[in-house]
Amino acid sequence: MAKSHNKRRRQSLVDSEVQGSLLRKLAFHWCIFFIANTLALMIWIRMFEHPEHGWGETFLDSLRRFLPFYIVSLALIPGFIWDTMQLTHRFAGPILRLRSALADAAKGRDVEPLQFRDSDFWGEIAENFNAAISRKATKS
Repeated sequence: MAKSHNKRRRQSLVDSEVQGSLLRKLAFHWCIFFIANTLALMIWIRMFEHPEHGWGETFLDSLRRFLPFYIVSLALIPGFIWDTMQLTHRFAGPILRLRSALADAAKGRDVEPLQFRDSDFWGEIAENFNAAISRKATKS
């Protein structure tokens, strides 16, 4: 059975299709969050504080009054993106290595035992794959 290792990844995105999709979804959710909060604040101001103001004036008033909220929220986005990338590395990296090993095995090439990092998900997959490869090697 292969033991885990703790090497740092050298790539920002190890599986750009999966991780890029998740990051795009995260960015989309943040945009919706900003729009929904802006509308909610505008409606609150318009309904309960200044019903006589027009929507343009209400929009500018909400931006002026809640600017710190917007600045803090925008400042948090890079941290959330970084944290999401770190989390996705834990499942995208192992699956990428498994896909590569399976492709090599399907082509009849010798396959080295899989080694996932200690923090990666699906360590049991590596153990099962390594057991299957080992069993195949002993039968050959």
